[in-house]
Amino acid sequence: MKAESKPVYAKEQCRRVRLVDSSTGKSIVGIEDLSLDRRKGRLFLSAYDRLAVAKAVRERAFSVPEGGIYEISYKALVETDAAEMTVAPLINREDVPGGLRPVGVSYDPDTEEIAFVNRGYQKINEKWSMTPRVQRISQDGAVYVAGEGPAPRHANNILAEGGELFVTFDHGLAGWRAKIEEALSWRKSGVVDRDGRMLFDGAAYANGLARLANGDIALAGTRERAIIILQKSARGLGLLARIPVPGGPDNVTIADDGGIVTAVHPSMLRIGLNRLFGIGRAPSRVVKVDEKTGAVEILFDDISGALFSAATVAIESAGALVLGSVTDEGLLVCKRSS
Repeated sequence: MKAESKPVYAKEQCRRVRLVDSSTGKSIVGIEDLSLDRRKGRLFLSAYDRLAVAKAVRERAFSVPEGGIYEISYKALVETDAAEMTVAPLINREDVPGGLRPVGVSYDPDTEEIAFVNRGYQKINEKWSMTPRVQRISQDGAVYVAGEGPAPRHANNILAEGGELFVTFDHGLAGWRAKIEEALSWRKSGVVDRDGRMLFDGAAYANGLARLANGDIALAGTRERAIIILQKSARGLGLLARIPVPGGPDNVTIADDGGIVTAVHPSMLRIGLNRLFGIGRAPSRVVKVDEKTGAVEILFDDISGALFSAATVAIESAGALVLGSVTDEGLLVCKRSS
């Protein structure tokens, strides 16, 4: 693994953008994943406040906070100097059983639909129970379930393109065994199709995924600090390569030049403390991987997390880099020097 020491985008080239939900008037926190419609210049965001939800579940509150799926103009976001923008939710929260708390999101340019993994909550015996489901949204905002049933228990991210749909699951084991799997970085997680058929189950904490120009799939192995390259076959998805990266990769996108862009977590301890308990600020690091050579380029690096904490996704397009975070507020927008 070779990575340049100097990031392509310096902190001085970046600005924070606060996003306000037009339906609530509140600042949007926890924009964990992004998906770009390059043809129409639309950026789709999935967001919910992880810490607020965890607190409500832990305290057995009357209700659990919800999030949203949003759309924003990519051009307006990166070409202006706005420090705050207002965005409208694409879905009515009451239309989603169990409430709207989206994690991975994917825009399919062929069907013009948005697919996402949603975490719904139901109260059973005075305790909140979470059930993930794969959902799709049509152009007019109608919501319907994709596939024949609920997503895997540990569903994390999603890729919807050309009518195909892939879902990652970050643990292969359940209950206390899942904790051991995570601690020991066992390779038992992976990818299923829309019907739940196993396609690949050899990753340590399978996370984000994206399709390369040649049709191969790039999968983030968070606990093995590697981008996993998979190739479609009659039997599912076969392993082609593992490319080491400087941190645990989270969500994955494809840059204009075809490079694999991923936000990585240099310290699993710090991201864990930040995401689970709201303790401290976690590093934000973004890299771009060349799947042909294995070269790794550092695009952005904020090891203290002072400017932007706990980045989980980044998109590079039109000379700009946009970062989202699982716990921080709004987005970070960076532009190359002209």
